Amino acid sequence: MKKLYIPILLLIGISMSANAQEKLNKGFKVDKPNSINFSNTASEKSSEEIKGNKYTFNYTYNKAIISYNNADMLTLEGKRRLAESYHFMKQNKEAEAIYLDLINLPQGVISEDFYNYAMVLKSNQKYDLATICMEKFKALKPTDLRAKSFAANNAELKNILKDWGKYRIDSLNINTTAKDFGTCFYKDKIIFASTRAVPKMFKHKDNWKKKPYFDMYIAEVEKNQLVNPEVFNKEMNGKLNDGPASFSNDGNFMAFSRNNYKDKSKDWVVEIQIYFSTFSNNKWTEPEPFVLNNQEYSVGQPCLTSDGNTMYFTSDMPGGLGGADIYRIHKSTSGAWGLPENLGDKINTEGNEMFPFYEEKNKVLFFASDGLYGLGGLDIFISTDKGNGFDSVKNAGYPLNTEYDDFALIIDNKLKKGYFSSDRKGGKGSDDIYAIEFRDELKPIKATDITKNDSALQHSEIVVVNSNSNSNSNSDVSFTVASPKNIPTELRVRETFPIRNYVFFDAGTTDISYRYVLLKKNQVKDFKEDQLEVFTPKELSGRSKRQMIAYYNILNILGDRMGKNPNVSVRLTGASMEGEDDAIKMAESVKKYLVTIFGIKATRIKTEGRIKPRDPSEKKGFKLELDLLREGDRRVTIWSESPELLMEFQSGPDAPLKPVILNSIQEAPLNSYVVFNVVGGIDSVSSWSLEIIDEKGKIQNFGPYDQEVVGIPGKSILGSRAKGDYKIKMKSKTKSGNVIQKETSAHMVLWTAPTREQGMRFSIIYEFNESKAISIYEKYLTDIVIPKIPKDAMVIVSGYTDIIGFVAHNQKLSLARANDVKGILEKGLKVAGRSDVKFEVYGFGEDANTSPFDNKYPEERFYNRTVIIDIIPNK
Repeated sequence: MKKLYIPILLLIGISMSANAQEKLNKGFKVDKPNSINFSNTASEKSSEEIKGNKYTFNYTYNKAIISYNNADMLTLEGKRRLAESYHFMKQNKEAEAIYLDLINLPQGVISEDFYNYAMVLKSNQKYDLATICMEKFKALKPTDLRAKSFAANNAELKNILKDWGKYRIDSLNINTTAKDFGTCFYKDKIIFASTRAVPKMFKHKDNWKKKPYFDMYIAEVEKNQLVNPEVFNKEMNGKLNDGPASFSNDGNFMAFSRNNYKDKSKDWVVEIQIYFSTFSNNKWTEPEPFVLNNQEYSVGQPCLTSDGNTMYFTSDMPGGLGGADIYRIHKSTSGAWGLPENLGDKINTEGNEMFPFYEEKNKVLFFASDGLYGLGGLDIFISTDKGNGFDSVKNAGYPLNTEYDDFALIIDNKLKKGYFSSDRKGGKGSDDIYAIEFRDELKPIKATDITKNDSALQHSEIVVVNSNSNSNSNSDVSFTVASPKNIPTELRVRETFPIRNYVFFDAGTTDISYRYVLLKKNQVKDFKEDQLEVFTPKELSGRSKRQMIAYYNILNILGDRMGKNPNVSVRLTGASMEGEDDAIKMAESVKKYLVTIFGIKATRIKTEGRIKPRDPSEKKGFKLELDLLREGDRRVTIWSESPELLMEFQSGPDAPLKPVILNSIQEAPLNSYVVFNVVGGIDSVSSWSLEIIDEKGKIQNFGPYDQEVVGIPGKSILGSRAKGDYKIKMKSKTKSGNVIQKETSAHMVLWTAPTREQGMRFSIIYEFNESKAISIYEKYLTDIVIPKIPKDAMVIVSGYTDIIGFVAHNQKLSLARANDVKGILEKGLKVAGRSDVKFEVYGFGEDANTSPFDNKYPEERFYNRTVIIDIIPNK
């Protein structure tokens, strides 16, 4: 998370998130805290409260917290500063408790208390309570831009929180336990700021968290990683904070943030300033100060246009709308900077807007804000420059934005790939750099075999509009819309869920991960394989929670089965690149749990260790995403030849474990998708998009797409409506530049399945990058699955992959897997003399919008390497 540089105090009447505060800390000053003349909970300030106030003035919030807590009583102002100090130190649970006490005082509570409390609640992911606080804040300050942003966007919270699959985000190996943030493009490399250790005669640290100051580093780009970091320029890095920076397109002119080393003001705040340097005669010139540098306020976080003649920057200079605002300034033909232009109230608020990045080719501004409606801390926002002002601002949404600080996004001129910074959970340091890939909002679905009810298919030929070409030239292209007669809102599913026989271990430890459900000895008697929801993991997030609960109970399922079958035995094979001894310790941890908790005799469990598992994910010659592959290879594999533990019809050491049965409700099942198909479009059309209009004229836009077939859940089109008539426009351009358009219509109706109707689901699991079905599943599909397919049923076969590898490869791989399974099923049905079953086959690839599991942990990635078979009875 990055604030500007150098701590800024929170003006009691002006709120900012602690996160934005410290980031501004990297460069902005706000007025000193004012003494508040409100009723006090104590008659006068104690010596400890006075000491705490002095600590907050010097930004030593950790010491301020100690002093405030040592006070017998606190004034209202003291309570407020204690809450702020907790917030600045990221101790938001403690801050929440103090704010709750504060807002319930009989008098002296101000509007900013409600706003700050709401920000703390968001940081704690308590969005419902945050909404209540913001409603109170809005009632007290209805004209405040933050209140207006809340009123305009709060209804979109669920959409902002939902992962629509728009982004692929990768943590960088270059990150350290220090602060790493604020990337910028420099020729074919990346410059960033970091507090990582650099040998210096004198080591300077800030007061806030006693960390080293920032220096600028340069790194090479290798695929989606940054490598070989080194100090950018020793002469450019000074004794305080230096960076972030920005460069002209030719790399010969740079602007960067730096502390004002010569500050002699009496406010004890060292402002941030902007400096420029030119690369001449194979070296950078002595930095020159920006004309707007001032000892009374900060200017920083520069973003230069390609020619270096326009600069976007952040400042808390007088005349702005709030804490820190974003400005734009142009050079004259003489090379002198003109007057700064505040970007106005569509961009700036009474809060803090910072880290601007202007993508010049597409005229898109990316920036961070804690004043606009977001998920907590700093969020990243997007706005387009229309020439006469900026368009309405859009929150970039999850998972780019989180309840933590997310900021400093840069992106290439194709709006596809870039980097951003965040202090989100799971990082290496307090701020980390992440690579990001932007995807379509609704990713196309490839299908090789789509069979639809003819009466539901609405077909129309494409019409050429504003084109000089002969319309017959497009006679090989047509547009179809296949909408189910009834769009199911949900489906009751009886799922046969495979239990992966791997137990994954975190790096650096041989203890079983906290993610697994570990029972106490007195709980064993209550464990039942058909009631797995009774014992859930300590932390469970993401999708397919019911299935992950089943997997995270793998050790209990194994212990329960071994306890009921005293003759069965297992072999536990640990695999660790740290060596065989480390691997054996991992296996012994699993053995100890089974012996100690479930009372399994130690002689029934053999352990062994290897460097790599017998079937590793990391194959010879692999160079990409090795960290993810190696995470998956650090595991204990459970082997057995005992039929009581294994899948039906299977035997031998390689046989998979017996699956578990789950009964659940599936929302937006695949048979609820409306499928749009530009037949022949992949050869004739460069891209196409959809405009869907209901009877009242409400417009929904989807796309653009570069695939022939796209599926959109019908429920997402209907929303809360039970049914609707829609006019559908398909707009596209041919590869020769001609514009083509077609209008058609569709009637959509939601349908709730009878409670007695139930679908069935089976899953086939693959190893990494494997396209052929695992041979041991063929008999299972033929002898177990096929006999359960009802007459005239629909079978939907869906292939998925994890996020490792290239997107296009994973799309093809998932489709190959799905077709492989379909082929086995068709072959078995033919042998049984059946031709009544209809198939749909989809290859979803790694699309996060449709993948059954998240991709954060190795077990989730393994389960995403799957083909799911949904059997839906004929309605």
